[in-house]
Amino acid sequence: MSDEPEVTESPAEAPEGAEPEGGGVAVAVREEVSPPAVPMGPAVDPRADARKSRFLLPLLIPLGAILTVAFVALNVSRVFLAASEGSRTPAVIVAAGITVTILLGATVIAAIPGIRTSSLIVGMAGVMLVVMLAGSLVLGASLPKSKKAAGYVEPAGKAINTVSIDALPTLSFQAKTFNAPAGINLIQYVDKGGSHTLVFDQNAVPGFQLAVPNGQSASKVDLQQGKTYTVYCTIPGHRAAGMQAEIVVGAPGGKPIAGTQSPTATTAPAGTTPTSNPGTAPGSPASQSSSGSGG
Repeated sequence: MSDEPEVTESPAEAPEGAEPEGGGVAVAVREEVSPPAVPMGPAVDPRADARKSRFLLPLLIPLGAILTVAFVALNVSRVFLAASEGSRTPAVIVAAGITVTILLGATVIAAIPGIRTSSLIVGMAGVMLVVMLAGSLVLGASLPKSKKAAGYVEPAGKAINTVSIDALPTLSFQAKTFNAPAGINLIQYVDKGGSHTLVFDQNAVPGFQLAVPNGQSASKVDLQQGKTYTVYCTIPGHRAAGMQAEIVVGAPGGKPIAGTQSPTATTAPAGTTPTSNPGTAPGSPASQSSSGSGG
């Protein structure tokens, strides 16, 4: 017996369309098609995807919406303030124009259902840019007037009289009533202890305010004949404690007229007789609180 393996010859495959020899039946051979190659990308981390969908998006979307609304409201309000400075009509026109623009934009977006996200982003960026430019252009006009321009402005001219009011540490003035002539008077606030202010009640002299020991302690004011002005300290509790007085305005004079004050009783030591302000006798006029001045 031979050790060589037996070789079996397989019949040669007949060419396509040719009949096999001997009249046999041709067997069709099916070609095997390998599956298409699938590109291998980076693996998706399910934890990162969960953090993005459950934490980042719920946080960033509302925050972005709030910032967008605040940005638009701030700049549009500047436009409204600048437009309504002299009249309300321009502000109404601007509001109507903004409303029509929003409606037209929403209509265009709804009419194009297949609009791309990138196109929407570009459009929104353009709108935000226009809003920012509009708010920047009217920034100066929308700001309130400076404090200096809106503050108290002294009347021009020379004061014909000086009304001197003492701010006492006992939370009171040296008198409850001061007399002054009509015209320009210099109100002088004298520091006798403590921190105090002085203003006119009922906004009779808008913006007028004196302060001691730190601040402006004197200022001119135009007092009208026949009027009675109330002055007081604005520090909480001081007016209720007694830091309030009246300035009674009389007829104007051709020359400086000295104002007078009503006497205020002082507390006398035990065993003595109470008197009026120092330097006055009972029944005599009180010491001068206002004097003619050329200041």
